[in-house]
Amino acid sequence: MKLFVTLALVLVLVLSSASLQADPVTGTYKSTDLGGQILTGRASTWRTGINSGLPHVMHIQSWDGATLGTQWEITCPVEDTPFDVQDNRDSTGTGTVVYTSHFHGGGFVFYTGGWPWGDGAGTLDETTMISTVQYVNNIPVASVVNGNTSGTFDDGALLVFAIGNGSGVGETTSLDPTITIPPDYPVFLDDTCNPAPPDKQFGTWGNVCCITVQIDATITTEPETWGSIKSMFK
Repeated sequence: MKLFVTLALVLVLVLSSASLQADPVTGTYKSTDLGGQILTGRASTWRTGINSGLPHVMHIQSWDGATLGTQWEITCPVEDTPFDVQDNRDSTGTGTVVYTSHFHGGGFVFYTGGWPWGDGAGTLDETTMISTVQYVNNIPVASVVNGNTSGTFDDGALLVFAIGNGSGVGETTSLDPTITIPPDYPVFLDDTCNPAPPDKQFGTWGNVCCITVQIDATITTEPETWGSIKSMFK
């Protein structure tokens, strides 16, 4: 009898866990600030030097106001080539500078939680981030970030993740070495996708909002051989 009760309890736990998991669901989903259920987030971008240095490595996590990474996470897109720069400042150094960064690789995960979009993990392809920095007399006073990335869930579903309006919050600088990343922002990840060592805590951090996520879970089987391709045209 005791064995039966134990087995029944295990079965209930397994079924309960399974019921919380769901495959990715086709649809377009918005962040809470746009009226949806996707949590907004916080981001960090690591670099090799206190002021600059490649590669740059991103780490973005959902933020519920108290805890990071309870709903979704993006890890380790890498930028290993210099960003494009469009300098629109006037002769006094006032105006904007637009930085376009191209990242590649990395991964993502949507954690289990009974969300309408399901859950799952996958790999990222290309990520583009466009940062517009406002300068006054050559001093940066504000920055806005827009970007998008795309990827594939492990089961083949497709993902597009777009950020409509992020904001820069802080940055390490040799002008004030006491400035460090706060503990309530994603830890710096280096180019091995591990936490950066204590003597390499360099980079930027900011907030992520206005998110749109599009999932296409319609899976099609592609022909894998030349013979199967030819048979399609017989």
